[in-house]
Amino acid sequence: MTKLNDCSDKEVLNFLQLYFATVDLLTEAQEKYRRLAEVSSTTSLRSKYRALALESERDLELLKNQRRAFLANQLSIKPPSEATVEKTKLMADELAKILVKEANAAAIIELAIKGLDAFNQVTTA
Repeated sequence: MTKLNDCSDKEVLNFLQLYFATVDLLTEAQEKYRRLAEVSSTTSLRSKYRALALESERDLELLKNQRRAFLANQLSIKPPSEATVEKTKLMADELAKILVKEANAAAIIELAIKGLDAFNQVTTA
């Protein structure tokens, strides 16, 4: 685990690229959850998607906190590989292309979870 002051420029860049790709992914997921809540056929599904939207809002705030802590040299990270960064960018792009339909809800949820997990692997010991 490495703090900002001990990271190379490339490691810092990779971390920030992963951060922004994860933010893009979660922001897209949040919007899709909100839209799914609007078009859901049952009250239980509407409630589920509203809860997921709130959860993604919380996750975005936690990501922001981790970025700030890293930039203040208060958080150690395991610098992400370029492959991890690219994979997360691809997941964000893939999520953006998924149409908001109940039939696609599982794919939306899965991509959001995978993207957040990739970021958490970098910030967790």
